[in-house]
Amino acid sequence: MTEPIARTARYQDDLARLLAALEPVERAEVLDGVREHIDAALAEVGQAPTDADVDRILGQLGSPGMVAEAALAERPGTPVPGAPVSGVDMALARFSSSLTGRWVPPVALLLLLVGGGLILWGYPLLLIALGILMVIGSPLWVGGEKLWATIALPLCSAMILGSFYVFIRVGLSIGGIGLNGIGFFVFAAASLVILIVLWFRGARRAGRYRAETRGAAGRGQAS
Repeated sequence: MTEPIARTARYQDDLARLLAALEPVERAEVLDGVREHIDAALAEVGQAPTDADVDRILGQLGSPGMVAEAALAERPGTPVPGAPVSGVDMALARFSSSLTGRWVPPVALLLLLVGGGLILWGYPLLLIALGILMVIGSPLWVGGEKLWATIALPLCSAMILGSFYVFIRVGLSIGGIGLNGIGFFVFAAASLVILIVLWFRGARRAGRYRAETRGAAGRGQAS
């Protein structure tokens, strides 16, 4: 590895350490963006980069501290590196980090699906509560995805069988199929679509987190 290339690697290592306060998936997103910018700029050089080329490329990005500060500013409530962290915050961080494996999407989402489908029996509320806890605590889903998982998925699942109780007394039919039958297929399809989309997104982020963790471990051994 030439010295100019080694400088870009050190830059990314320094940035990764400054972004330690971010959730793993968010940290990986920032690092991926910086890495793509550096790789694209190096490719435009068209030859072995010199120190001057690296100075120009890294100067466009700003110092690792500036990039980290901008990334942290976009996420209100994220602790600033070096600030004291309470025991509760550390416990929550450990809990969140434990929910980044590839096993999390199938387990959490199936708990919500099965719990919702059997909610009329009462005890599956425990399954739903556990599934909600896993989804909310995991960084594998963000924003509205958590709402779809914790509200829409168990609700649609509950209505797969619940539609029979809701529509059984209506007596209307479309094309010879009662509303209860139509509701069954509609809510079953909705549950399946939500499950597949959220499973795919969660598994994709779990893979990125695993790759980022392995990369960090490899850089630590190399140093």
